[in-house]
Amino acid sequence: MLPLIIYVFIDVIAFSSVIIAVLPFHVMFLGAGPFIVTLYMSTFSFIQFFASPYIGRLSDKFGRKPMLLTSCVADFISHSIMAIATTLNLVLISRIIAGLFSCNISVGSAYISDITNEKDRTKYIGYYNAAFSLGFVIGPIVGGLLAGSNPSNPDYFRANIFAATINFINFFILFIFLKPSKPVEKAKEKSKKFLSEIFSIITNKNISYLFYLYFLVNFVFSGLNGVFALWSKEVFNWGPKQIGFLMCFVGILLALHQSFSINIIASKFKEKKTIFIGIVSIFIGVLILSITRNYYFLGFAIFFLTLGIGIFNPTIYSLISKKISKSSTGSALSINQSAMSIARFSGQPFAGIFFQSFGFNAPLFVGLAILGIVKIVFGSNLLNDE
Repeated sequence: MLPLIIYVFIDVIAFSSVIIAVLPFHVMFLGAGPFIVTLYMSTFSFIQFFASPYIGRLSDKFGRKPMLLTSCVADFISHSIMAIATTLNLVLISRIIAGLFSCNISVGSAYISDITNEKDRTKYIGYYNAAFSLGFVIGPIVGGLLAGSNPSNPDYFRANIFAATINFINFFILFIFLKPSKPVEKAKEKSKKFLSEIFSIITNKNISYLFYLYFLVNFVFSGLNGVFALWSKEVFNWGPKQIGFLMCFVGILLALHQSFSINIIASKFKEKKTIFIGIVSIFIGVLILSITRNYYFLGFAIFFLTLGIGIFNPTIYSLISKKISKSSTGSALSINQSAMSIARFSGQPFAGIFFQSFGFNAPLFVGLAILGIVKIVFGSNLLNDE
């Protein structure tokens, strides 16, 4: 388990050191305008949406470890290309390669499902997500320091070489120390063809509603992430430096919630009620953010937002893994990953349209409306936790 946690920690440092702190400035440096910057930012999630179910199926067929190793190689190639990218086409190619093989959440969660029992699964997925969040604490700061403070001439070479180097190291950590998870050969021999299996999972009433729920909540959350820097500039007149420090604070809170808060809540409530608590917490956070005009309110808003998403996401993964057969776990969790990808590449521009057309608080009000509908539509099911 420890090698997997180290893997995701390093993987996220590499990813966030470039994507959050460097990529937007790199693309603008190459002559792109704001719309193209947004397009390039969403390319990864767009490609991941189509590729993720296939990656999950391959992990069911060949094992989790080979796919995680493949992801490391793809990330190494992607960052190496971006380090020397002097054209937008090269940046685009690098993002496509990364999106095609990204599987740290879905296959990593499937690996945890393979090696843990149902009682401890949510706890260990929480630890995994905590390492993910801690990576986001360190990555943007390192990337920003390496790229420099000049937004018009970022040192994208150093930042990407750093990311490629630790991806290279990550490959050998997995290769040497990660033990293969339990084989699913016997189960998969009886499984349906891939597309039929995907269809059967999506139409499975026991878990299909979880995919829709996961998408809607993360659609709102991704939208908030997409416009938060713009929102903070309007409300507090913040720049990149302040945003970087705040993201560090957000990452620390997420790690704490996913290491401790989720264990406390999961020990008192079953998965469905824990998911509902997460949704309510996100709703409260967005509501406070919509009336925030000082740092105190901002702190409370971020506390509830990170608590909500910190318990919502890992519990969804845990519940799906419990309700699906071992041979289909990777496919099911990868469908969930695809739902996240759709939320990311659609939620951000959606929020941006409302921000531009109706003001800086408009995305928050729309988010509250969507979360309110989610509570009404899914609430009775979630509160009736068998």
